[in-house]
Amino acid sequence: MKYRLITILLALISTSCRSQEISNWTIMYYAVGSNSSESNLLSDVDEMKRGKQSSDYNLVLLIDRVEGFSEDVTTLDGNFTDTRLYQIEHNSYRRLDGKAFLPEIGTDRSYEANMADALTLKKFVQYCKQYYPARHYLLVLRSHGDGVGMCPDAEGGNRDRLYPAELTNLLTSHEAVDILGLDVCSMAGLENLYQWRPENNSFSADYVIASAPLSGAWAYDRILERLTTNSSEALPLDLNHFDGGKESTLNPHEMTPLDLSKLIFEEIYDSQRWSSWGLFDNTKVSELKLKIDEAARSLVKEEKTAITNVIKNTLGYYHDAAENLEEAQLAYPYLDAYHFWNQISDQASFATDTRNQAKEVCRLLDDLVIHSYYGEGYLPETGDFVNGMSGVYQLIPEGNRRFSQTQHSFWSYCDWFSPDDRSSDQDAYGQYDWCSDDAIKANDQVDNFFELLDYLFDDTNDGTGGVNGYKW
Repeated sequence: MKYRLITILLALISTSCRSQEISNWTIMYYAVGSNSSESNLLSDVDEMKRGKQSSDYNLVLLIDRVEGFSEDVTTLDGNFTDTRLYQIEHNSYRRLDGKAFLPEIGTDRSYEANMADALTLKKFVQYCKQYYPARHYLLVLRSHGDGVGMCPDAEGGNRDRLYPAELTNLLTSHEAVDILGLDVCSMAGLENLYQWRPENNSFSADYVIASAPLSGAWAYDRILERLTTNSSEALPLDLNHFDGGKESTLNPHEMTPLDLSKLIFEEIYDSQRWSSWGLFDNTKVSELKLKIDEAARSLVKEEKTAITNVIKNTLGYYHDAAENLEEAQLAYPYLDAYHFWNQISDQASFATDTRNQAKEVCRLLDDLVIHSYYGEGYLPETGDFVNGMSGVYQLIPEGNRRFSQTQHSFWSYCDWFSPDDRSSDQDAYGQYDWCSDDAIKANDQVDNFFELLDYLFDDTNDGTGGVNGYKW
C-alpha cells in the first residue's frame, strides 16, 4: 500500500511537471471585442483554429464580446457577451479557468472585464507566464486604435481604452515581451515605441509590429500554419518580398523573436497591400530619441517658417478616402519620420550642424525599421516613402493651422500629447516619456523635440503654459 501511494504521488508530480514544461513560445492574444471589432475577432479565432498545426507552442486568448455585432455561436462555445479565456489548438479549443490571476473568470460563471484597463492586461500576461511558461512571448493586442489609444471598452458606461503610458505605469518588467503585435490601427509612432523601450524598467518589447495609418486584421491562418516541424513543401508558399527567395516554415522549438516577427510581417504584406505597416527593432529607439532631441536643440536656432514649410511638405498618415480631409489631418497629425528628417538634412538654408544631425537621425531610423511598406489606394500618392526606412511616424501637426469649424490651432487639439497627467480628461492620458525625457520644464529653453513643437506653435510661454498648459 505504501509503495502504491508513492507511485501515485510520483505520477502526480510527473503530470504536474509536464503541465509546466517550458515551451519555446507562448502567444498571448488579447481580443477586445467590446466594440465594432467583435465580428472580426471571431474571424481571427476561426483562422487560428484552422491554422494552428503544431502543439509545440502555446496559444492563449482572452476575449471579450458585446451585444449588437456578431451572433456567432460556433467559433467558440456559444454567442456569449462576457469575458472568457481559451487555449487554442488545431480545430479545437479549451475554455480555461482564470485561477489565481483572473479568479473572476471561470468555466462555470460569467464575468465582464474592463479590457481597456491595463490591470486586466497585466493579469492576463501574468496568467500566461505562470501557467504557460516559455522562453519567448508574443503579445497581440487586437481591436481598434487611433494613435492616442487602443482597445476601447465602453460596456461599463464610460468609454475607456488602453493608453501607451498606462501600459508602462501599471505593467512592469515582469510582463515584458519579446514581440508586441499591435493588430490595431495607427499605433506605429516613435512616441509609442519609446514608451515601450527595453531600457525603461517597466513593460517593454524588443520588437514591435504596427501600422501607421488605418489597417486591417492579420491573416492568422497563414501565420500559424507556417509554425510547424513539417516540411515547407506541405504548404503553398509565396516569394519572400523583403528578404528574397521563398518563404519558409519555422520550427516552433527553434524560431527566434526576429524569425517570428519577420514571418508575421511577410503575411501582413501578402494579405494587406492597401495599408502601411512596419516591423521595428525597439532596442534601437532610445539612441534615436537622444539624437532627435539633439537635432531639436539645433532646429530652434533656425527660421520658424523654414521648419513649418518642411512640415507642410512631409508625408502624412491619413486616408485620402476620408470625407473631410481637414478633419482627417487634424485627427491624425502623424508625419513620416524619415521623410521629415531627410528633408531637414537637405534644407540648404539650415546650418551644417543641423543638417548633419538630421542625417544621423535618418541613419538611426534605418536601424530601427527592419521592414516597412506603403499601401496603395487609400493613402496619399507619394514617391517619398522608402521601404525599410519610412513607416514610423512622429506626432508633428501643422500646429499653426486653424481648424475651420472653431478657428482653434491644430496644436491646441494635441493637448493629450503631454508629459503631464491627462487621465482626468476625456480620451486622454498623457505622461509620455517622449515629452518629458531630456527636458527641464519651465527653464525657458527648448530641450527636446516636444518642447520644439510647443515653441513653434504656442506663442504663449507664460505662467499659464498656453493652449496645452505646458511651459517650456
